[in-house]
Amino acid sequence: MTTTPIVPGTPHTLTTAQVAAWYDASDELCKLISGDSFHYGRWQPGDLDAPLPAAQLTTLAQNRMTDLFCDLLGLDAGARLLDVGSGHGSPAIHAAEQRGLDITGCTISQAQITEATRRAEAAELSDRVRFEFGDAMDLPYASGGFDAVWALDSFPHLNDPVTGLGELARVARIGAPILVTFYTQRVPATEAELTMCRDAFAFCPLPSDAQVREQIRAAGLALEQLHDLTEHIAPTCLAFGRVYQDNRTLIAEKFGTAYAEVMDAALADILAFLADKTRYLACLMHGPTQ
Repeated sequence: MTTTPIVPGTPHTLTTAQVAAWYDASDELCKLISGDSFHYGRWQPGDLDAPLPAAQLTTLAQNRMTDLFCDLLGLDAGARLLDVGSGHGSPAIHAAEQRGLDITGCTISQAQITEATRRAEAAELSDRVRFEFGDAMDLPYASGGFDAVWALDSFPHLNDPVTGLGELARVARIGAPILVTFYTQRVPATEAELTMCRDAFAFCPLPSDAQVREQIRAAGLALEQLHDLTEHIAPTCLAFGRVYQDNRTLIAEKFGTAYAEVMDAALADILAFLADKTRYLACLMHGPTQ
């Protein structure tokens, strides 16, 4: 088993271009195996027993998680939030609707920008929510331009998290809250699991909890709060499996029977790995205060 951290440049790391290509190629599939976004949800006891489709239950849990993150940031209406790795835009749109925030979302996937923009327009929020190209490790924004920054479930894709954290701090105003979620290894991953994560979700090797703390320190950020949400997100993988089964026929029609048969085993394996061997941390930080 692998016991030492994997450094950039190993076969398991990915470039920004490779991650973008994965998301563009997987865009339609991602919509068919999750709720409104491809994020973990915050579940409550009995949620999965409710008489609703799995995708709808997943979306409700995802919105509940977004609400928690908004609470942690503590922003007033009108505050400017940068959403790094904004995906299809659901967390940003929900936060704008519920908290009155002005949100810029950035992603490296053109397919995601197109879909997120469509969703913002459908919600009549284009005046307060916009989506554009932006690489977490080289953000196209001036320093100090945002009242808060978050990166939800995007850091597993970064081959240099310290640089990414430094960029979040750079574009946030002095003392602004910065929220990042991390997937970490509860136990070291095998070579086969590292390969599976790279191929299935375009993940770079996941850090340990201790490595996350060290990355935060190395980026010059101060960790204010660390929330271990592993227990709360546990049903997400089961819910994704149900959504996949609900859409299995459509997936076979869209992508072919052979592809769906491969997905049957591959998705089950990756969801089992995430559920059994990883932890989910929400880290609230701030950069230098002067």
